[in-house]
Amino acid sequence: MRINTGVGCVLAVTFALLCVPFASAGPSAAAAPPAGYVVDFVATAASGFDMNDGGDVVGRSYPDPGCGSNCLPSEDSVVWKGGLRIVLPEVPGLSPIFATAINAQGWVTGFVGVPGTTTHAVVWKPVGSTVHNRYVAVDLGNLPGKTISYAVGIDDLGRVVGWSTTANFPPDGSPFMWTEAGGMVDLSAQGFPDDKPMAISPGGTVATVDFWYRLGDPGSVTSMPPAPRGFVIGADASAINDAGDQARFLITTGGENLLYLFRFHHEGTWQQISPIPTGHLSRAGIGSITDAGDITATVGGAGVIAYGPDGLAESLDALVSAAYAGSVLTDSGPMNASGQILAQMIIGQSGRRLVRLVPGEPCTTNCVKVTKIEMIGKGPEYCDQGDAQAWARLTVTDEAGTPLSGVRITSHFFDDYWLDQIVVGKTNAAGQITFKHVGPACVGAIAILVTDAATKPGRTFDRTTGILTNYVIPLP
Repeated sequence: MRINTGVGCVLAVTFALLCVPFASAGPSAAAAPPAGYVVDFVATAASGFDMNDGGDVVGRSYPDPGCGSNCLPSEDSVVWKGGLRIVLPEVPGLSPIFATAINAQGWVTGFVGVPGTTTHAVVWKPVGSTVHNRYVAVDLGNLPGKTISYAVGIDDLGRVVGWSTTANFPPDGSPFMWTEAGGMVDLSAQGFPDDKPMAISPGGTVATVDFWYRLGDPGSVTSMPPAPRGFVIGADASAINDAGDQARFLITTGGENLLYLFRFHHEGTWQQISPIPTGHLSRAGIGSITDAGDITATVGGAGVIAYGPDGLAESLDALVSAAYAGSVLTDSGPMNASGQILAQMIIGQSGRRLVRLVPGEPCTTNCVKVTKIEMIGKGPEYCDQGDAQAWARLTVTDEAGTPLSGVRITSHFFDDYWLDQIVVGKTNAAGQITFKHVGPACVGAIAILVTDAATKPGRTFDRTTGILTNYVIPLP
């Protein structure tokens, strides 16, 4: 749907403090943020690249073969849809798979092959019912005379944009658009700039380094204005909305070449929205820019959000519910039309937990709250002498602190490797339930995340207060 620079594709850069005046920033009129965000779990040992308006996510993850630290399973390119993990099929003769984007219809785009050698842009189309979801791969090939192609993104009409080039030096490349009806065509032959596409919006607005335009309308090609004084425009991560507003990193002209986050207004002005630089020892990445101008990004190794049309960047971690205290948001990916944000979090001791941040409102009446999680663990003296064990005792009450019995609690146990163990049970008369994990030893911390609490008659599960995660290190 957008770009290939989400949570899973971040730039390695140095964090250093540099005071640079804000450029072209108009009066701030940031939209009021939600009361806070709660966590919808997607996967562990995973990274995400894009998310559509239905909450479907494309990314990569490791399965759990049950071997803990004693093996390295193969990493899969997958789509998470409706609670299912759907592995994308390979293209015969070309591997591995690099998925980049997903549109509203669930079509996924990317490329296959080893970068720097022969690669082909690919579309994966969903087929089958909601129960038996699967994908088929469509090899898009290359433009005539080219041997390398990759897809940057796909809009909600199924139009794919990317770049096709030669392997020789200097390379000879051209931008392309692919549709199911028309196949792959050279965009430069249709009057569009001979520039690499960097991002595409859901409605088909495309960003390159030096231009932006709307597919199907060569007359819409618009040159990017010069960067503000002290900055240059680079080929770093970017995102664009249908109107042409963009989220970009601009590069300082000094010796360190630091990245700063900017909002580009399609009328032609730049707005610096973060004073925090990112250099080569930290992480930076663009999540998305919505039609309202809301921007999500990773700056200096931390997730940020800047509400449109001209709000400044603020910590996204600070907006996450206090019920997840101890967890840390490390990367911020795309935001969809429902306000969900794809993100990476440290839960327990591992940062490879892929989640959706969902706007959450406090519950005031007829509530279910997890008010306490007590954990103990025990492990063998040596890694090959037995299992690691962990127990988590949860206390569940209503909003007044009265224990609730019969509440059906769903939780996940994680370790620092591949484990995702779902445990379900009901609270007793004291409003308590104990979950137990037994698994391989020497896998780091065992963490728990509470994801649901259901009762009959229905109460509202309050994820804005209490405690929903904890961890323990099983020791002898």
